[in-house]
Amino acid sequence: MRGTRTTTLICRRKSYAVMFLFLLTAGCGDAKQPKQKQVAPKTTGATAARPIRDVSTSEAPIVPSTVGTQPKHKSAIRLQPLAAEQMPEVIADNGARHGFATILESLGSGCAAMDFDRDDLPDAIIAGGGDFDGRRCIGKPVFVLRNRRTHLENTTSASAIGTTRHYHHGICAADYNHDGFEDFLVTGFGGMQLFCNQGDGTFTETAAATELMSGGWSASAAWADFNHDGFLDVYVTGYVNWSFENDPPCFAADGVTRDNCSPKLFEALPDKLFISGGDGTFTNQSAAFNVRPDGKALGVVAADLNADGFLDLYVGNDVMMNFLYRNEAGTSFTDWSMFGGAGGSRRGSPDASMGVDVVDFDNDGRFDIWAANFEMESFALYQNLGKMQFRHVSDVTGVSAIGGQYVGWGTAFTDLDLDGDCDTVVCNGNVVQHPKHSPTLQKMVLLENVNGHHFEDVTEQVGPALLTPQHGRGLAWTDWNRDGKVDLLVTPTHAPAQLLENRSNVNGSSLTLQLIGTKSPRQPIGTTVTLITSSGTQTKQLIGGGSYASTSLPEIHFGVPRGSTPTEVRIKWPSGTSQLISLANADDRLVVIEQRAVAVRPPH
Repeated sequence: MRGTRTTTLICRRKSYAVMFLFLLTAGCGDAKQPKQKQVAPKTTGATAARPIRDVSTSEAPIVPSTVGTQPKHKSAIRLQPLAAEQMPEVIADNGARHGFATILESLGSGCAAMDFDRDDLPDAIIAGGGDFDGRRCIGKPVFVLRNRRTHLENTTSASAIGTTRHYHHGICAADYNHDGFEDFLVTGFGGMQLFCNQGDGTFTETAAATELMSGGWSASAAWADFNHDGFLDVYVTGYVNWSFENDPPCFAADGVTRDNCSPKLFEALPDKLFISGGDGTFTNQSAAFNVRPDGKALGVVAADLNADGFLDLYVGNDVMMNFLYRNEAGTSFTDWSMFGGAGGSRRGSPDASMGVDVVDFDNDGRFDIWAANFEMESFALYQNLGKMQFRHVSDVTGVSAIGGQYVGWGTAFTDLDLDGDCDTVVCNGNVVQHPKHSPTLQKMVLLENVNGHHFEDVTEQVGPALLTPQHGRGLAWTDWNRDGKVDLLVTPTHAPAQLLENRSNVNGSSLTLQLIGTKSPRQPIGTTVTLITSSGTQTKQLIGGGSYASTSLPEIHFGVPRGSTPTEVRIKWPSGTSQLISLANADDRLVVIEQRAVAVRPPH
């Protein structure tokens, strides 16, 4: 138990030529004639969904002929920004006004949804980005927005954070010291900062004291207990070796106008894995765990992808193959990038990935992988075939039908319409100031999941907020008003952050679980929860990282369609213990303590 440990806490409280043939044809190992996955139907009177159709040749069209010929789906999802009096104006900066046109300005800022004061109302932390003082990179404030039930209040000045030391991008939140209050790691250029939650609305910077120190340039991070000792570790992405001293002149298509450089012109910086010592300090064990040094990573997500009880990793790299790591019993990682089939496009070439996520999109009990990619590339959905084998199914699920005009960043899968499957939303925005193929400012994209079988672009139906072109970057899901419907926190560059409230006219209900570990880490990342209903099952996992430079609310949220009766929840904790909870109602919010008790939260 955590209370019996005597450890001292620092804080008070170009490309691969061929993707292995088992991805495309039968005849290799475990992927020989993969079993078709059956999809549970929604309880809306529709017939059962068909299995995902196989595509076995690289000559198949990017957009399947069935997509676009089907009747346009009528979506019930509606999203609307909070009014000005409810949402303080906070704007992430990148220093572009100085005219340097550096690659540093491309990455933007993320956010986190977290209940840092434990009043059961989700708050928001927003990365303020950076600026330039001459040719010196400087940090901007991290914004702290406290949920006051009817509105968010800017309490940055009272939080004791102050202006950050580094030009920063990401907010990766977790309760790293197991005191019940969520802390957060700030990633960026020149170093990281770890802010420890004091439990009174203030934070103390503890990166040096915890030995969680890293120079270079990082964008995203993922907390998870990788070595299975009950303490959270953290994986930090490394981007490229840029500096003002290593800043070659780059130009727009006219050959005259200065513009941001491509990451192809810079060497990769290594990702880093910091393992907790259990005493509040961390040690860089990247080499011991076989972390590759050659990624240009922007996104990372930690999840148990093969159901062996150990947390694996998926890393979204820019202009090179993505990394897929299989966790070998908590002792090291095996590079599964090429063998697993989730490293690049369906033709085996690298994509430029930013935002990533893990989801069981087809409700078959296996966790699939998602990557938001660069323009002229398809966003990538990789279906889990079992045994760490994945198949690129963007074409056959309709994802590719949105085309290649978007540069995708923050992204999340969540059930926005409470119909029992997960939809996905992506923030988009170009990386250069004078693009050739797509606009600089771009609208968001919302793909609604239809029967776990395919996705339809319903962006234009859900409200004008998603249609406003922006420098889209960070995104996290939350439930700010505790009505059971998922809201979205988005943080574009050079525009006010927005909280998009879910005002969907839906008939479903919801079930939300807040999980507290005892044998597992207090924030039990990797916990798998299966909801059993009269119409089928849904399985979700509490992941580490995900999206781009952002952290979603650390809860498990299920949509329960109208007419469907939830009967029980089955929980598999990272410690290996299991727990069964009988349900009487939907629209419940449960606090579940590992192997101890379940409490029902009263409605707000």
